[in-house]
Amino acid sequence: MKSGKCPKCNSNNVFKKKNGVISESKHIYVRGLTTFTPRSDRISYVCAVCGYYENYILDSDVLSKIPGKWDKA
Repeated sequence: MKSGKCPKCNSNNVFKKKNGVISESKHIYVRGLTTFTPRSDRISYVCAVCGYYENYILDSDVLSKIPGKWDKA
């Protein structure tokens, strides 16, 4: 989605916004890194055709702590 193309429907009608897709708060917590990480901003991408969306954590410190704490896909 970062390229501007939806991986589900192949539309180029993709938009992004910092903290654009939220659930309970403006920030997210990453589990498993000493219980929770500090709140972390994210960038949200959404396809305006099919509604598919992705969120990416922006804090590189949080990202660097995930290997070794989470299972590799």
